[in-house]
Amino acid sequence: MSSPEHQALSLAAHWFARLGAAPGDALLQRQWQAWHDENPLHQWAWQRVGLLQTQLGNAKGALGFQVLERAGRGVAVSGRRGLLKGLVLGVGVGALGWAGYRQAPVLLADLRTGTGERLTHTLDDGTMLVLNTASAVDIAYTAQTRLIVLRAGEIFIATAKDPRPFIVRSVQGAMQALGTRFSVRQQDGFTQLGVFEHAVAVRPQAGENVVIPSGQAVSFTTQARFDQHPLDPSADAWINGRLVIDGWRLDRLIGELQRYRSGYLGCAPEVAHLRVSGSYPLDDIDLALSAIARSLPVKVERRTDWWVRLTAKSALA
Repeated sequence: MSSPEHQALSLAAHWFARLGAAPGDALLQRQWQAWHDENPLHQWAWQRVGLLQTQLGNAKGALGFQVLERAGRGVAVSGRRGLLKGLVLGVGVGALGWAGYRQAPVLLADLRTGTGERLTHTLDDGTMLVLNTASAVDIAYTAQTRLIVLRAGEIFIATAKDPRPFIVRSVQGAMQALGTRFSVRQQDGFTQLGVFEHAVAVRPQAGENVVIPSGQAVSFTTQARFDQHPLDPSADAWINGRLVIDGWRLDRLIGELQRYRSGYLGCAPEVAHLRVSGSYPLDDIDLALSAIARSLPVKVERRTDWWVRLTAKSALA
């Protein structure tokens, strides 16, 4: 980033903090307006800082001038995204609230997808990285290592040959690829790993290193791994926009489809136990629901586009 851009963002953070701390100060408002209008670069910087605050929840309350100014001046960054990350992390809980602070790594991740989106990206070394719905990663390649930090959601990786170790880090621990194709999903309180080829070494934050071979899946917490089992060979079908299942409970299927659709999607308790198999499109959840309704004694109850539920078509035995 050029020095003028860096300085403009730092000044914008400065003004944002002062105005937030004294919203009724007319003189301060006029001084800010003069600064804002004197240079198009100031207007650009103000828009960037304002957009960032809006993305983090439009939080209210006084912003600490010292904290924002320190973030704008003192954080060692590379590029505009890096400076904005520095602003958010420097602001922290005092300025934007704890919820906004926790969302910051996802909102400002190097790569991310929205609900129902997928993204395929080739990394600098030729590694293929695929992000599933509502996912986010940061990428940190150095001369010594290749690191992917999974902030949210699910990713699939096909590593390229490179002497540097390839590591994926989740909330619960680290996974080192041993020349492999694998997937990682961040769940609430644990991480899921599926190894499609070769092997992956798993190290929970407070646990021992364990090598998971090809054809196996495992979940782990910060303490230890658990629930190791054979990998479903269709577990990576989401890369091509399909969900392939065999004998799932209906409530489990609906819960998985919910990841790909905004709004509420559920099923009534009286049909939750029904078993279902098939291949369902992830890019058209309404089409998937219609297919389910044709194969089971259920109907699609739709109150709005944002509220959909499967209920019994008739009395079930």
